[in-house]
Amino acid sequence: MHDDTVGIVLAGGRSTRLGDRAPGPAGKAAVIVGGETCLARVCRAVGAVVPRVVVVAAAGQPVPELPGTVEIVRDTNAAAGPLAGLRDGLRHVGAGPTPPRWAVVTSCDVPLLRADVVRRLVDLARSTARRFVVPIIDSHPQVLVSVMACDLSALVESMVLQGRGLRAVLEALVADEPDSVQLVTAAELADIDPGLDSFLDIDLPADLARLESRGIPASRP
Repeated sequence: MHDDTVGIVLAGGRSTRLGDRAPGPAGKAAVIVGGETCLARVCRAVGAVVPRVVVVAAAGQPVPELPGTVEIVRDTNAAAGPLAGLRDGLRHVGAGPTPPRWAVVTSCDVPLLRADVVRRLVDLARSTARRFVVPIIDSHPQVLVSVMACDLSALVESMVLQGRGLRAVLEALVADEPDSVQLVTAAELADIDPGLDSFLDIDLPADLARLESRGIPASRP
């Protein structure tokens, strides 16, 4: 376990694009994959690597059952998207007597996330001292399966105020502090996740159908 690292799981997103397979007010966090909710699966993968997991959920959002050690924080501005949720998560973990140095940042809708992928990203952050470790999959930065230095909280706050998204944080760092960013290629993860399943997010009914075609039952609660 890395005591200087915390997990922040963003669970406040709505599930409107899932159509009639949407799970209701709990959002994608409550979609059941292989007999377990998406949120619980992601928390389990992250919790296998870091000692503290924080879930950021929308105000009033029902949260599926989780281990008692998982902390729940309420998003103060759900309409502002995942970056505002990350801001609230960073505020929460930064308020303690010994703030963590790193945060694993992930959404709740990557149910096949592997602990080995989380561990590799954390190890890269620690060994390189880079401030943002981001996988690049199919030319797209996977900012919602990444590791970020908690001291980027001021930049996150600034981007929220500007109405920007999480990718804007990456873009700002690439432009102003390129040496602070570690981009991780698919090839660097192939030995621990050959199919890159850790980055399969659940947005559309077709995504659930893809899981089912592989023999992984996926359903509403």
